[in-house]
Amino acid sequence: MGLAPWRPTAGDWDLAAATHLCNRAGFGPRPGQAEALLAGGHEAAVASFFEPAGHDPAYLKGITILLGSGDTQPLAAWWMGLIGGDGDPLGERVALMWHDHFATSDDKVGDPRLMHGQNRLFRELGLGDFRVLCHAVAKDPAMLLWLDGDLNRAGHPNENFAREVMELFVLGIGNYTEDDILAAARAFSGWGTKGRAFRYRAKYHDEGQKTLLGRTDAFSPEEALDWILAQPAAARHIARRLLVEFVTPEPSDDLCAAAAERLVALGWQVGALLRELLSSEAFFAPEARRARIAGPVELVTRAVRRLGLAVPPTELAEAAAEMGQALFRPPSVKGWDGGEVWINAGTWTARHNAPLRALEGLDDSGLVAALGRPRSKSEAADLALDGLLPGLDSGGFRTALSAEAERADSPTEALRLATALVLVAPEYQLS
Repeated sequence: MGLAPWRPTAGDWDLAAATHLCNRAGFGPRPGQAEALLAGGHEAAVASFFEPAGHDPAYLKGITILLGSGDTQPLAAWWMGLIGGDGDPLGERVALMWHDHFATSDDKVGDPRLMHGQNRLFRELGLGDFRVLCHAVAKDPAMLLWLDGDLNRAGHPNENFAREVMELFVLGIGNYTEDDILAAARAFSGWGTKGRAFRYRAKYHDEGQKTLLGRTDAFSPEEALDWILAQPAAARHIARRLLVEFVTPEPSDDLCAAAAERLVALGWQVGALLRELLSSEAFFAPEARRARIAGPVELVTRAVRRLGLAVPPTELAEAAAEMGQALFRPPSVKGWDGGEVWINAGTWTARHNAPLRALEGLDDSGLVAALGRPRSKSEAADLALDGLLPGLDSGGFRTALSAEAERADSPTEALRLATALVLVAPEYQLS
């Protein structure tokens, strides 16, 4: 399966496929959303994520008054509100990806205003030309403080930003040398901050000749970054990042090469490539579904959205942090390791308890509205399993779930019990 457009035969575009799209292109469907997308066809469903309703402007501005507190918790809660809302699911999914890719932590930056500014940058530029985004991030005050841009001066190069541009942000390990890092550090000298703004300090810039990635020149900071972005490895690195996030956790070399070629052909437009990825055979392939371990923000938001729960964003942000993903506080410049690292002895209890706590706040009528009214205890098990994990090749899971549901006193109680069991099942940890 590759990047060719998916041409479903009869029955392929089903509830499981529509739910898969909602889970990957956003943070899961609302009750009835997957069914609505199913009725319109898969092409229209994909297109809908690129035509968002947009966030409430008042909500976007509402965080401003809280940024002076010096605490990122209100900021994290505010972002969870956007993530869990319906204004722009794909945009927020992309912003979260870039937050992980260009990982910056307030633990060092120490200024929620700057963290908010970087977050706004990801939201505004995240689906556009990656090169423009990369230049904006390079001059972002939070990033400059995080990676010691103010300390990078002619005669005393600081390699932190140059190293991460090479290793993590643009090229990937193995596509540069230590000499390239030093040359890039010299080229980036002069970039710094003044208050909460970017400033270029010409007197601190190293104007000498530098040999960077095989080319010798008196690189300016912008010229050096452009030259790094022009390397063939850059498109492959970014294409792979998008494939891992949206398509498959282990993309083949051929798939990465094909996506990189399309990224360049599309003028590095992230949104244009994503539209092709989300419409591709590779995306809808059976082996691509439930192939990723959901991150904490994704996991908790998916449960809340699917069940129509009204959970304060503050609680959602705290739950994600307990599971190991504290927004605006990635553990290192590498971001969150993700994958199997999400599940360990320290986080499993939180991943188990968070959706159950959320379910406690949903009354029987709300649960029925989300999943349907069961006419029997066995049907309750089917509603919970097919509603939360449609298309799952359940094997003995359905049988065991039905057996447990039969222990309940009524079909409605069986629905609640079955829902809780699905939410804590290993299969629900996947996306």
